[in-house]
Amino acid sequence: MKMKTALTALTVLAACTTVTDVTPAGDGNYTVTTQVRGGMTPWGEIKATSLKRADEYCRGQGKQMHQVDMQTHGVRGWSPQEAELVFSCT
Repeated sequence: MKMKTALTALTVLAACTTVTDVTPAGDGNYTVTTQVRGGMTPWGEIKATSLKRADEYCRGQGKQMHQVDMQTHGVRGWSPQEAELVFSCT
């Protein structure tokens, strides 16, 4: 019985993270979005995932990433959490 309870708790806490491809947003800006479904992932971790992906993209071009805007959506533990980053490479 304890094992079943533990497995149920782990299933509830597990999260599925998706990171979109970098897409042009106009005016030399790009967007990337990280979405987490389920679990109790801290907002800082979700934002960091988007920032890391943007940084990798710009470094691949031999440039530096500069954050233009960051929007978050969703409620932790209730609905999907999403961090949408707008950035530029200079």
